[in-house]
Amino acid sequence: MEPFDVDILLPVWNRPVDTRNCLVNLMATAPAARIILLDNGSDRETERLLEEFAELLGERALFLKTSANRGLVKAVNRGLERAEASYVVIVRNTTVVAEGWLDPMVELVASRPEVGLVVPRLEQASPQRREKPGRSEPAVTEVSHGSFAALLVRKKLLESIGGFDEELDGGVWCLKDYSRRALRAGFLTCAAEGVTVTCEDDVPLGSAARREETVRRSAATCEARWGREESFCVHWPGDADPEEVRARFPVLLRGARMGHRFTVIVHGELHKALLQAGYGSLHRSIAIEPLPRFFAAGELRRIVARVAARGGETTVVAGIDGLVVPAAADARPFGWLAEAVRRREESCYRSGGAA
Repeated sequence: MEPFDVDILLPVWNRPVDTRNCLVNLMATAPAARIILLDNGSDRETERLLEEFAELLGERALFLKTSANRGLVKAVNRGLERAEASYVVIVRNTTVVAEGWLDPMVELVASRPEVGLVVPRLEQASPQRREKPGRSEPAVTEVSHGSFAALLVRKKLLESIGGFDEELDGGVWCLKDYSRRALRAGFLTCAAEGVTVTCEDDVPLGSAARREETVRRSAATCEARWGREESFCVHWPGDADPEEVRARFPVLLRGARMGHRFTVIVHGELHKALLQAGYGSLHRSIAIEPLPRFFAAGELRRIVARVAARGGETTVVAGIDGLVVPAAADARPFGWLAEAVRRREESCYRSGGAA
């Protein structure tokens, strides 16, 4: 039998109602995919449910089970080891998909060989209402990391770097680490903004203190591997040459791929021109903020303060070397930023780079 084009991994630990709902939707919306059912030590009711679906799906299913809950990441890695398709999609059993959810992700990764990880448009499910999502205008943007709620992994990337780090938190730091490993291997992480997929957080296991320690340890491990994620505000004056500004955006994009966050602060006309040219959707970690024609210095202070309040310590950067940034006497020159990004690439990503 020829392998399927897509393998869908479904890790399950109990929650039979959510699991049934998820499986029914997957069967209806991805009829050409194989579903790898990963029973992670569920109770007998859920185990029986999975057995019934495996029998119903026949060759479209692979049923793997363990006697105890070994954790999400170990379950996912076990499924990744058995995946055969060119594209492997991880879906949580608390995720609700709708017609057309899979196509934008597959089309994106099939058309751009540099893309290794793709997430759909994700929306947190309301505890009061869980409606099937509708369509939005398609778009593509790069993102810092994926999500276990729904994540497509290119098989070539999987063959290159293997599975997820089982020593990390099973959440955001594990996902960030995987995207950084993908970047080092030459692959990007993107979002395919098509059909919205709704997701719901699982009930956390273990004590709060133990979970906090795991997250703290995972964050420290990622910082040791990939460097510290930092926040920057980059300011260009109203008379800046638009071509020069655009020529410097690749530095921001390379930095965003490594986990940095950038807030670009520019005056009205330049702000409009950058958005029209698509620079506002390059990467979710690059935001472009406008300054008014009058009282721009005060607004600049407010933007920097707001960014710092949201993301911690923030470095202000002058988009033009030698420029004095209003309200930021300690602003760094852009050349310093470019060199810092280059050094991070050399130290952490020397074995490869993204296109």
